[in-house]
Amino acid sequence: MADHNTFGIAGLLGWPVAHSRSPVIHNHWLAHHQIAGRYVLFPVPPEKLEAAVRGIATLGLRGCNVTTPHKQAIFPLLDRVDELARRIGAVNTVVVDKDGALTGFNNDGNGFIQSLRDVDPQWRPDSGPVLVLGAGGAARAVAASLAAQGAREIRIANRTIEKAREVFRSSSIASTNAPGSGASSPGPASSAARCTRFSMRR
Repeated sequence: MADHNTFGIAGLLGWPVAHSRSPVIHNHWLAHHQIAGRYVLFPVPPEKLEAAVRGIATLGLRGCNVTTPHKQAIFPLLDRVDELARRIGAVNTVVVDKDGALTGFNNDGNGFIQSLRDVDPQWRPDSGPVLVLGAGGAARAVAASLAAQGAREIRIANRTIEKAREVFRSSSIASTNAPGSGASSPGPASSAARCTRFSMRR
């Protein structure tokens, strides 16, 4: 386990990752804040994921970010997974703890919420209905994080209502079709989205 007061290495674990600009971003801020460390790329094909994860702590890394196609496959290889990451169904950050254990997190949604607070410090997740456009991985992370932060009603607009429902199917949020939401199938020339509403069970 590396001493956190010494030079540290972290990086992006995925396949492929050569196109990623993450090292440029992270190394800029490491230098700006005079933090001794380096952020690098870890190109790991799926068949070598288990061996790579086992080597994270052994090599003295601080941790890594996780991208396609490993965000779900990495779950059983970690010692602990944060509850929010479980609800989202994906891990995008692995941290090496002081005891050498690997803990998985998902920070996509929290980063989005922080960006809202940067624009409006008075914004509150429970101040009214929240509309999320789309029902992909990013939307899932945003919706789960909004719910964890106290949002009482989350409306998800998507081309297929079934995929919108799947966003919180495994969580503690109940779903109902929003009145007048256009839940019926749109015509072939229509770009209208279908919408479902999720409300917190209190």
